[in-house]
Amino acid sequence: MPDPRDDLEDARPDAPAGLFFSRRGNWFHDGERVFHRRLADLLCRSVVRDEGGSLIVTTGRDAVPFVAEDAPVIVRSVVAGADGVLLSLSDGTSAPLEGGVFLGDDGRMRVALAERRLWALLSRSAQQALEPLLVDESRLAWGARAWDVVVAAGDRRWDDAP
Repeated sequence: MPDPRDDLEDARPDAPAGLFFSRRGNWFHDGERVFHRRLADLLCRSVVRDEGGSLIVTTGRDAVPFVAEDAPVIVRSVVAGADGVLLSLSDGTSAPLEGGVFLGDDGRMRVALAERRLWALLSRSAQQALEPLLVDESRLAWGARAWDVVVAAGDRRWDDAP
């Protein structure tokens, strides 16, 4: 496993107080990076929305609100196979690509995890893995399946529910 310190995002003095999830997939507490890998993994596995729609991390008993700089889940990798296109997520789970792929004005792609009411931001490598599936600038296809690439409005908030 790569050393999490290698990605040069050690501190975020601009981060809000409390828990913060950066668009690079790193957790911060009061601007300081959470370097403990198992704790960071636990936080990723514990992301949900509460009944009011706010983002929280919860282990079942405790619930702590957090701020996401972008989408609260990261797509780490994409694998196209016999069963379709499978997304490997930052919480350690996998999900099939369903619905469309949304292209933000920042050039980054996101997908809706509709059942969880969360957006997932594709890492650069995951986004590059989709490139062979592009039919044209507005469609992806794999086998008999096809997905739209939707250009999202510039004011779209990726930390809101899809």
